[in-house]
Amino acid sequence: MKLYNSLTFKKEEFKPLNPNEVLMYVCGPTVYDSPHLGHAKSAVAFDLIRRYFKFKGFEIKLVKNYTDIDDKIIKRANERGVDYKTLSEQYIKEYEEIMDILNIQKDYKNPRATEVIDFMIEIVQGLISKGHAYESNASVYFDVNSFSKYRTILQNISEEDLEAEEEEEIDYNHIEEKKNPKDFALWKKSKEDEPFWESPWGKGRPGWHIECTAMAINYLGETIDIHGGGQDLKFPHHRNEISQSEAYTGKPFANYFMHNGFVNVDNEKMSKSLGNFFLVSEVAKEYDPMVIRLFLISSHYRKSVNYSLDNMNQAKKNYERLKNTIRNINDIKTIDHETHKIAELINKIDSTEQNVVSAMDDDFNTPIAIAEIMTLFREINRIVFEENNKVTNTFKDKFFNFIETIDEIFGLFPNLKQQLKDKFNGTVDEKDKIINSLLEIIKDIRNKLREKKLYDISDEIREKLRNLGINIEDK
Repeated sequence: MKLYNSLTFKKEEFKPLNPNEVLMYVCGPTVYDSPHLGHAKSAVAFDLIRRYFKFKGFEIKLVKNYTDIDDKIIKRANERGVDYKTLSEQYIKEYEEIMDILNIQKDYKNPRATEVIDFMIEIVQGLISKGHAYESNASVYFDVNSFSKYRTILQNISEEDLEAEEEEEIDYNHIEEKKNPKDFALWKKSKEDEPFWESPWGKGRPGWHIECTAMAINYLGETIDIHGGGQDLKFPHHRNEISQSEAYTGKPFANYFMHNGFVNVDNEKMSKSLGNFFLVSEVAKEYDPMVIRLFLISSHYRKSVNYSLDNMNQAKKNYERLKNTIRNINDIKTIDHETHKIAELINKIDSTEQNVVSAMDDDFNTPIAIAEIMTLFREINRIVFEENNKVTNTFKDKFFNFIETIDEIFGLFPNLKQQLKDKFNGTVDEKDKIINSLLEIIKDIRNKLREKKLYDISDEIREKLRNLGINIEDK
C-alpha cells in the first residue's frame, strides 16, 4: 500500500509506527463561517482515506481539530455583536451537521483549541528553555534561525522561488518585536477587549500554529503516522508546525504528510477571501449529498476539481445509474441455473473488486476505482437488462457482497438495506421528487411539440394530465 508523502515528494510504502494502527491528525476548520465545498473536499478525502485503512484491517485514530480562537473568529464575533464562543459553537454545530449529511464517519477526537491552552503554554515554555523561542513585549515568537531544517521542510522548489514564497509568508504585524521578520508568533499579547488567558508572559492567546502542535501531541503522541490538510496549509502552517513540534520533542513530528487539492470555480481556488465559494448546505438543496460526495471523490484527493453544473450533473447521472442498477438487481427474479454470460459476469465482479483495491492501494486512486465500478455497472445493465439474461441467487449474492465492499470504502450508500427495503426511492419525499421530475419532462416535451406546431398532440397530453387531476396552462 503506497501513499504520496509531501515530506519526500514521492510515493512510499506505508509503514505504521505500530502494527495494525494508524495515528492520524487532520487540520480542521477555523469556525467563523459556514462550510463550503472546499471544506467538504478535505473532509471527504480524509474520510475516504480513513475508511480504506479500516477496510485494510487497521485501527485508525483520526483527530480533526476545531480552531475556535483566531483573528478571523474575533473579527466576525465583533461584527455580529456576540462573543467568540457563541460564534464558534454555532459553526461547529453547522459543520457537524454537514459532516453527517456527507456520510463522514465520526473521528476519534474533535478537540477545540481552547481545550488545550495549558498544554500550549507548557510547550511554549519548553521551546523558550531550549533556545528555540523568545519573549518580546509580552508575546512569544519562534526563532526560525534556531531550527536548522526550517527552510527545507516541505520544499521542492528553487532557491529564488523559496525566497519569494518566504517573503509572502512574513507576518508584518509587530515586526519590530521580532529578531527576524520570518519568526512567527507562539503566544500573542492580548489587545483591549479581546479574549485572553493568563500566562507567564501576561494576558494573551495562542498563535495559530501552536494550536495544532498541542492538539496532535496531546491526543496522539509526540510522533504520529500521518498529518493531513489542504495544500494551502503547507506553507506556512505545516512548516511551522513541524519546526516547533520537532524543536520541542526532539523527535519526528509525522512520518507522512498528505495534502488534498482544492475545489476550483472557473479554475480558481474556491475560498471565502475570493468570494467565489459555494456553501455545502446550498448545494445540498439541489443535489443529493451522496452526489456531492461522488463528485468530490471522482477526482484524486491530491488533485483539484472544478465545480460546475455540468460536472455536478454528470455526477448526479452516474449516481442515479448506480442506484438504479442496485435497485433493479435487488428486484429481479432469479433462476436456478447460470448461463455462460452470467458466469462471466460473476468473474467480472471479482476482477473489478481486485482492480478497485489495487487502485486504492496506489495512493487512494479514486478516479481509476470509480471508473472500474462504472464499467462493471454498464456491463451488468447490458447483459442482464438489455440482453435479458436471467440471474441466479449466486450472482445476486456476489453482487451485493461487492456493493457492501465498495460502500465500506467509498461510503456512497448510507442505509442501503433500508433503502432497498423501501424499494430505493420509495419514501414519500423521493416519490415527490420523481413525480416533479416527470412533470418537468412532460412540460419540456409539450413545449417542443408546440414549437413544432403539433398542437393536437400537445393538447392530448394536457387533457390526459387533466384527467389525472394535473392542470397545465399554456401562457
